[in-house]
Amino acid sequence: MPVRKYEAVDEIKVVMDGAKDVTKKIPISKPEGWKDYTLRVFKIKPGGFTPHHNHDWEHVNYVISGRGQLIIDSTVHELSEKDFAFVPPNARHQFKNPYDEDFEFICIVPNKGEY
Repeated sequence: MPVRKYEAVDEIKVVMDGAKDVTKKIPISKPEGWKDYTLRVFKIKPGGFTPHHNHDWEHVNYVISGRGQLIIDSTVHELSEKDFAFVPPNARHQFKNPYDEDFEFICIVPNKGEY
């Protein structure tokens, strides 16, 4: 597996209904040889959020920096640096950043779909 430097991975603005002030990087996926999964790095600015949505694949998450919230169904989970989270398939979920610093986390998903 190749090594990719954080600074060398393009940051992509997430443009979709229900998303605000979110960017992502895709450092490891099929082009790097990981055929079944994709590792993404999301950054949510203060006041930002991902869409409130669900799909039939799971997420595995690790918080790199900052603080944020993961809402699964109607339960709010506080997350901070070095925390882990698992979003089960078909669970309605959303990531939010109600705090005053960037919230950045890794999100690993199977290659069944992309949101």
